[in-house]
Amino acid sequence: MRALCAATLVIAPVALTATPAHAVTSCRVNGVTVSAQNVVGTPGPDHITCGSVPDGDTVNGQGGADYIIVTGSVGGTVRGSTGADHIQVDGPVGATGAVRGDDGNDFIRVGANGNIVDGGLGVDFCRVASGNPPVNC
Repeated sequence: MRALCAATLVIAPVALTATPAHAVTSCRVNGVTVSAQNVVGTPGPDHITCGSVPDGDTVNGQGGADYIIVTGSVGGTVRGSTGADHIQVDGPVGATGAVRGDDGNDFIRVGANGNIVDGGLGVDFCRVASGNPPVNC
């Protein structure tokens, strides 16, 4: 009985210190549900809607005139890539988050910006409700 109790006391702390699983981004890409750390569009125009983009995750529209909407917060990266993209983030861009239009004439709108909103190359329109001002817009 004592051996069993001692083994239980050793195992319990190990179970409590396990690293939690990484949250993945859940989006709809052109009507199809995609849950991954890296959500990628197509070379053509895409319609991408996501909840939140956790730290370390990426949403990339790739080529074409993409329409990307994030209804929650951004801790990772949202990229329009090439093309005239429309990117809207309703929640905050956190201290590790970034929204990048990249190449093309982009429209970017975010709520609170705690890090980077960058229009990239092209003639871009960026609107940030509060926080850090956008660059290259």
